[in-house]
Amino acid sequence: MHFGFDEALAPDALLLHAGYLLLITSMLMTRITWLRVLAIGSGLLEGTYYLVTADYNSLFWEMMFVLTNVAQLSIIAYRNRSARFSPDELAFYDNVVPTLEPWQARRLLTVGRWLEAPAGTLLSHEGEVVRDLVFLAAGHVDITVGDQTVGHCGPGSFVGEISATTGGPATATSVARTPIRYLAFERVTLMKMLKTSSDIRHAVELAFRHGLRDKLTRTNQAMAAIVRPITP
Repeated sequence: MHFGFDEALAPDALLLHAGYLLLITSMLMTRITWLRVLAIGSGLLEGTYYLVTADYNSLFWEMMFVLTNVAQLSIIAYRNRSARFSPDELAFYDNVVPTLEPWQARRLLTVGRWLEAPAGTLLSHEGEVVRDLVFLAAGHVDITVGDQTVGHCGPGSFVGEISATTGGPATATSVARTPIRYLAFERVTLMKMLKTSSDIRHAVELAFRHGLRDKLTRTNQAMAAIVRPITP
């Protein structure tokens, strides 16, 4: 079969190329809504190509692809309509799990509970399994290993994520330095939810990775401030 640039760059062929480009781009989306929107655009462009070239069999299946994505997009829109957030919940959604659809974030939040605690409250104890994964909305927490303060957590930080996800003992002690407001996820309940939804699990794991990276940076800075060079 002969194939040349003239055929590849023909106006009708450009429709097909654009359709495939949109389809590839849709696979890069982290939000399922945008994936569906771009997939619909891809299907319409490719469908137009098959209409122009009178390939009606391919046109039929392309339209089925479009209708399937339209139906799924409608379901997502319906679910998202019922999702409502308080200011604290919206901050958690925007900063921690922005890749989720609103209804998925709402589902995650239903297994948490908002609490307030005074300064001095113990959130985790080194060597003990934590009961709750904590997301700080307000206030500050000191992190110590042994008798040494190695870091601090402020609003937007997780406390106890390693122990909560692995089931192992906490690697540090966490104590509220100031009055705090936080979202607590009971460890066993949270793990059950993450097993039932891969989208929520991936979003939470991504948030943990970002949080651990920031904690590591702060810990290194704290240790650098403690250790002094030895001079002769």
